[in-house]
Amino acid sequence: MVLLLMFFIAYPITMSIFWIIGTLIYYIFIERRLKRKNINYHPSEGISFIIACYNEAETIADTIKNLDGLSFPLKEIIAVNDGSSDHTKEELLKLEDEYHIKFINLEENKGKANALNVAAKLAKYPYLMCVDADTIIDDDAPYYMIESLVNDASIGAVTGNPRIRNKSTLLGKIQTIEYASMIGSIKRAQTINGYVNTISGVFSLFNKKALQKNDFWDTDMITEDIAVSWKFHLSGYKIKYEPRALCWMLVPETFNGLWKQRVRWSQGGHEVILRDFKNMLKVRNVSLWLLFLEQILSVVWVYGIVVILAYTLLQLNFLDYYFYDYQLNIFLLSAFLLTFVNIIQFTLSLMIDSRYERKNNLFVIFLSWYPTFYWIINALVVIVAFPKALKRKKGEFATWTSPDRGNLKESNQD
Repeated sequence: MVLLLMFFIAYPITMSIFWIIGTLIYYIFIERRLKRKNINYHPSEGISFIIACYNEAETIADTIKNLDGLSFPLKEIIAVNDGSSDHTKEELLKLEDEYHIKFINLEENKGKANALNVAAKLAKYPYLMCVDADTIIDDDAPYYMIESLVNDASIGAVTGNPRIRNKSTLLGKIQTIEYASMIGSIKRAQTINGYVNTISGVFSLFNKKALQKNDFWDTDMITEDIAVSWKFHLSGYKIKYEPRALCWMLVPETFNGLWKQRVRWSQGGHEVILRDFKNMLKVRNVSLWLLFLEQILSVVWVYGIVVILAYTLLQLNFLDYYFYDYQLNIFLLSAFLLTFVNIIQFTLSLMIDSRYERKNNLFVIFLSWYPTFYWIINALVVIVAFPKALKRKKGEFATWTSPDRGNLKESNQD
């Protein structure tokens, strides 16, 4: 029990320190040298922009208008209606008349991966930009991303730097901090380790040849972006993080919407662990093993907390003052250390990230209690998501439900 308690305290602190060191190394030796306007505005290759839509009637027009207005010269836009139950089909038919897009209508909802596969096989360009139907892309982003793929055929995908459009609620502000600090910090540190854990499903550019060699996206995995990322890792393709490539997306602004999103993300990560465990035993790559081990330890850490809590309750003596004193001191010590280290991590990451969106520094007030929120919500999510991953049948289409897009009116005014 003592060893389990030490692991419970040490794991999140160790990971935060790793992310801090990785972020600093990435910034000093890579990001600081990246020039914001060092762009080749005359690319030799084209991009097929793919949007998979399910019940996106309220947001799809803004996204297609944005893509159509991008200055990138060689492009096509492919919009796929994945059996939507709202007016997405009708909205896309109107947009097809107004903008130069290819419209694919699928009568039955079979999931995002299936919709992407259908569009990818019809795409005419060798690079595929997958964009969520609520996303607005910065005009320079495609130029930054395609340069890496053209120059290095071993890169399977380039993932960008998502920003938050809707920040009117507390949950919106919390996620602004999360994306600007936590997620960006993790991707920078993972780059230094050699492997970015997952492509950002909201906004990434793919090498079509890499997708073809890996049979495109898996239609039976609940998170197609995590699944294809690990297919790339195991097949020798690299994933690159490009912090200069910006996009703006909508995030859930209700706790129920956020909860469903995070459970799905967590379940998708666990499905990959279960699917690729045997294949990982054949891999002789320390960096990749460290990344995979971190995914496993995150699950072990959560269930370790459950074991500690259960053991504590069984040993509970309501009349023993020293028992309370010992347990409380351990809890306060671990909480203080975790909060202290995380605040350093978030502050450092926000300072680095301010070169892309300075107004995010205004949300620094949330740093004092955000670490507690982050680790608690992720622990609860894992407890719910891991059994779902174990029970889910393979071979079935991983369909989706309409996501919580937050405050659309507020985001359109920004």
